[in-house]
Amino acid sequence: MGYAKRIYALAASEMKARRDKAEQQAAQNKAAFLRQCPQVLDIEGEMAKTGLAAVKAVGAGKDAVEIIRNLAKYNLELQAKRKKLLLQNGFPADFLQPHYTCTVCEDTGATDGKPCACYQKLLREIAFRELSAKTPLQLCTFDSFSLSCYPNTPDHSGVIPRQKMEEVLRFCKRYADTFSLQSPSLLFFGNTGLGKTHLSLAIAAAAIEKGYGVVYGTAQNLFSALEKEHFGKAAEDEDTESMLLDCDLLILDDLGTEFTTGFVTASFYNIVNTRLLCGKPTVINTNLTFAELEDKYTNRIVSRILGCYQVRRFYGEDMRVKMRLEQK
Repeated sequence: MGYAKRIYALAASEMKARRDKAEQQAAQNKAAFLRQCPQVLDIEGEMAKTGLAAVKAVGAGKDAVEIIRNLAKYNLELQAKRKKLLLQNGFPADFLQPHYTCTVCEDTGATDGKPCACYQKLLREIAFRELSAKTPLQLCTFDSFSLSCYPNTPDHSGVIPRQKMEEVLRFCKRYADTFSLQSPSLLFFGNTGLGKTHLSLAIAAAAIEKGYGVVYGTAQNLFSALEKEHFGKAAEDEDTESMLLDCDLLILDDLGTEFTTGFVTASFYNIVNTRLLCGKPTVINTNLTFAELEDKYTNRIVSRILGCYQVRRFYGEDMRVKMRLEQK
């Protein structure tokens, strides 16, 4: 899955911490057992000898199989003696074994050369945590999206905002339920405060839950990061461009609020075009009209978006202002 490098780095660090903790605890347990029952060292010394003898027996020709069989039998007897000593001294039978968080991969993150389920789960948890630190992700759910904030009477154009937004909500729920790398890209547009960010984050949460890597950011922050890296003003290990191009789902919020330069316009086109060519879905939110988008980013970019993205308009009045007024 296309997670940001930081997510993979944090997951690797967490897996190592889990493994180290289990092995350190096992070492402490062994030290405690040796203090109470030092004779176990003799048993483990004999066990080590059987291992060396088995290696030497490989070159013993036709007698190797029988020798190794006898050594294995003796080793099992030694293990049984050690287990008996553990139980006699009040320790559980597995007291000396590392107790890994995941018994399948033993906290390595992989099994049979493939990512373990525990590692994939950890990636999802970290991705959700990282996105939640930047956004009110846990608050922006489909269930918390209230249609009551939208007028249920026709506006000046004869459109009933609540009905239109009910359609948008149903569309977003379907999109989230069926999200995959084959999902189309989306353009949400409409005035400020109509729920574009809220529904985008609800989609993001669903995508993360399915195991997809999501990158969210405002256009202002993301393009600023790209500029800093391009002109050598950022840390060497930062690679915003790769993150934006490679993630499974990119959510570009508040398009149009950033300061537009030739570099920003070129970067925006590269993001849109590359992700479309690679078949990676993107959600773009903007308060601008189509005409304003063309003025700001050129017809070439807007034509690419309108020709390939599914477009949804958001209707109504600024619901954030309305909700604050209702709370007074």
